[in-house]
Amino acid sequence: LLVQKGVLRESDLGALADARQANPDRPLPALLLEKNLVREEDLLPALAEENSAAFKLRVIPEIHDDNPNSPFALAVPLTNLAHDRARTELEMRTAWHGFNLVATARSSARAEAKPDNELLINELYVEPTLFGERFSLGKKILSWDVGFGFRPLDAIQRENRRSIFAGTLEGVPYLAWEKFTADEAWMLVLANPGRGLAGMANNAKNDEALALKYFRRLDNTDAHALLRVSQRNRLEAGASFSSVVGEGLEWHASLLQQSRYEKTGNTLIGRPGLPLSTTDPFVTQTYRQGRKALIGATWTDESGISLLVEAWYDRSAYSADEWRAAAALARRQAALLGLSGMLGIPESAVRGSLAYGTRAFEQANLLKKNLLLRLSHRSEGESFEPAIDMLTTPEDGGRVVTASLGYEADRYRIDGGLRVYGGRADSAYRLLPEKRVAYLALQIAF
Repeated sequence: LLVQKGVLRESDLGALADARQANPDRPLPALLLEKNLVREEDLLPALAEENSAAFKLRVIPEIHDDNPNSPFALAVPLTNLAHDRARTELEMRTAWHGFNLVATARSSARAEAKPDNELLINELYVEPTLFGERFSLGKKILSWDVGFGFRPLDAIQRENRRSIFAGTLEGVPYLAWEKFTADEAWMLVLANPGRGLAGMANNAKNDEALALKYFRRLDNTDAHALLRVSQRNRLEAGASFSSVVGEGLEWHASLLQQSRYEKTGNTLIGRPGLPLSTTDPFVTQTYRQGRKALIGATWTDESGISLLVEAWYDRSAYSADEWRAAAALARRQAALLGLSGMLGIPESAVRGSLAYGTRAFEQANLLKKNLLLRLSHRSEGESFEPAIDMLTTPEDGGRVVTASLGYEADRYRIDGGLRVYGGRADSAYRLLPEKRVAYLALQIAF
């Protein structure tokens, strides 16, 4: 059934059989997830009976400490940065007469702001077979590629892999043709049909695009290839692989080449006169020959201890010089607050211009070059999952340290963690007007 629905690859049936033989009393869903044979967001709808539903309740409070030494600190009241917040989510997954649905009712609250309530359709799709061919249409999460901290080939979903407990993603409207055998799979996807170009660079997920994805298993190696065409980036082509090279050792790499790519920049940088603007000063510029690349390896021992090392490059991110220029602009703007009365400049104009400057932190990668180290522990039969990782940006000496602990028992799961931003005084992560973030996530399935 799972193979027929496209959730489990036929080539993975052998690995599933071995796992069941070694753990005959372990429930099938737990084995599928522990062995990374399926995605959780695909498994529950696939196993659900017609007209049945599975629910999950999440409560996620976050405590954010501000960074008073940041040149952007005075803009915090006008931004979403450095504010305590919490969200409550009720998620439903169901399958009904061939339709698969994931929907989330979400209530978000932020300190000194009104609560925001929304009903989100994460996925709603159907997978018919016509003339012997398999098709799929609707709205679906289409996360691709092999990386942990960054995925260059994730050209459709564009998931930010460094988010703090993001929850279930929102899928992409699409129409697709799929074909797969025991060792290979093809997928032709039209994403966001009829939508065209969807605004600025940070809205690229909503662009209309045509993509062809290919997968092939070669002995101990999974190979992927991608072609994508869109109005924004023109032609994009890439490939990736993940290969097991020894007992407990895996390595992977990914490369995406773009005909065009975009960057947003603050037009106030380098402009003569007062560095203020009453409208958003950020503009999007187009460049040729973009590139995103990643290489990494994972070592896991028999006790469940795992060490991950990844390095990646994103040409569309800022350089250290660009961050120094952004910081210099913010300091010039902040200095005007003390002179606003003398110069006749409204204080709101200064704070507003500083707040616009924090848009630079919206990028998934703040620097072009990134290095991630992650140590974690997970073994079968144990309820606790500790992990600690450190992301560094060698170009400017910045770092982000994240420690987390998960506990799972029956229908309950609790996750907690702490993220701390640091590094050299002029590094991008030290410029961030947040110093640390602590979070707790309680999940109950029913």
